[in-house]
Amino acid sequence: MTDQNPIRILYMEDDPETASLVKARLLESGYQVDHALDGEQGLAMYDASAYDIIAVDQHMPARDGLSVLRTLAARGPLPPTIMVTGTGCETIAVEAMKLGASDYLVKDVDGGYLKLLPSVIKQVLQQQQLLKENRQVLATLQQRNRDLALLNQAGRVFTTILNLQQLTHRLLQTATQLVGARGGSIWLWDESDPGWLVCQMVFNQGEHHSPINLRLKPGEGIAGWVALHEESIIVPHTQNNPRFSSKIDAQTGFRTTSLIAVPLQGREGLIGVLEVVNKLDGNFNTNDLTLAQALSSPAAIAIDNARMVDDLRQHAVELQERNEELDAFSHTVAHDLKAPLVNIVGYAEVLRDNYPKLPPQEIENYLHIIARAGRKMSNLIDELLLLAGVRQSEVFPQPLAMDQIIADVLERLDYLLQETPAEIITPVAWPIALGHAPWVEEIWANYLSNAIKYGSAPRRIEVGGAEQADGTIRFWVKDNGPGLTEDEQKRLFIPFTRLSQVRVQGHGLGLSIVRRIVEKLQGQAGVESAPGKGSTFYFILPGYKTVKNEE
Repeated sequence: MTDQNPIRILYMEDDPETASLVKARLLESGYQVDHALDGEQGLAMYDASAYDIIAVDQHMPARDGLSVLRTLAARGPLPPTIMVTGTGCETIAVEAMKLGASDYLVKDVDGGYLKLLPSVIKQVLQQQQLLKENRQVLATLQQRNRDLALLNQAGRVFTTILNLQQLTHRLLQTATQLVGARGGSIWLWDESDPGWLVCQMVFNQGEHHSPINLRLKPGEGIAGWVALHEESIIVPHTQNNPRFSSKIDAQTGFRTTSLIAVPLQGREGLIGVLEVVNKLDGNFNTNDLTLAQALSSPAAIAIDNARMVDDLRQHAVELQERNEELDAFSHTVAHDLKAPLVNIVGYAEVLRDNYPKLPPQEIENYLHIIARAGRKMSNLIDELLLLAGVRQSEVFPQPLAMDQIIADVLERLDYLLQETPAEIITPVAWPIALGHAPWVEEIWANYLSNAIKYGSAPRRIEVGGAEQADGTIRFWVKDNGPGLTEDEQKRLFIPFTRLSQVRVQGHGLGLSIVRRIVEKLQGQAGVESAPGKGSTFYFILPGYKTVKNEE
């Protein structure tokens, strides 16, 4: 009780004189008292205002004290209530206590009850405060038990989920439920770019989002700060925090007002950051932070496990692909190298056995065939070595001077253009892409040599490049050849594939090299064609401006 907020008491008594005595006594004790002359008036006053305690006289006209208590009890638990009776009837006292009265007081003829009333009221209020505190403690314990049960359940469930996307879904659902938040996000180290964080998953009002290219540079944003310092943090007002980054809000349309961020510590150190945002009720507190930290430990271990499984799966897929390539490689070596080797051996033996008898022109023709077969073997071996080397080599993409690369390729193919003339149309200017110049030269050499060899006379070849909507650069070679069927197009870029016409036309192994180079440079390769309408072979590389802007 304070001077600003005195205890308010509603006293129901039909005797005005008694009511005045009671009111005076309670006012002396610092209480504020309102008087009702009967039960009906008392109930109306109780409904119209808020009281801390009610004192009810049993003997009143129309409605006695027990009737008032029954009416209040029918609505729910009684407020702190004292039954005042002029008799020592235990039946009335017991009935009042059963209905929920806190205590009762007997009026004595000497007025002694007036002296007892303030202390009884004080005792009732203390009991109510104690009950309130006990309920709060009980509610806290029950909530702690629920939190612990949820943490235990989450720990068990996390260990069973080996898919990273499913795991991050479940983690964000659990985290927001645990601390009572509206949403959250998970940031993990970018394995390809040390120090950068990649947003793995966003959870907002029951919906999951997989952000596109959402990254934080070292120390950027609150998540970046937490990752850099490996410390947890509560941010009550994000808009006032200079570290806050609105990248997620900009992409999802969400508005972050407050958050908790905790580091995710894996077996070998920090792997990322967990954020929960916008408390549903009140503000984030240290208990919320403790719960988020407790959840982060099993979550980080589970993420480690999921990533390990993903790596093993990927490794298994790569091994399977390599085994298949080795089988096809053996097939290619056995068949494609055998044909020119047979020519070399065959014509060499003819020369050995019949050299004195052969005319010079025929000898020269045989030697020409042997030399051509040798060059074919050499070219095939170079292709195989390049195809194998691309997988093992590590390069750092640089801005490409495509005009110079095209000039080098045309000079390299000059011998072919002498044999098979073709009109080659090049653009005035080229968009700038990122790549490895020697490898990109091989792509153009493959595409252009095929277009020159197998275009339809008069051969007209168009090369070009253009920036796409996503910032990548698409380059192409368009020919006027016979074109390809859909089935042939699907099989063109598969390593060591042998089509009825592809190996003859030189597409198969060369395009396998193209695909491997382009994928190594984080790009794509493909073809657009139709029988009788020519073909457009293309490849896509990262744009220099796009990558530079991200940095």
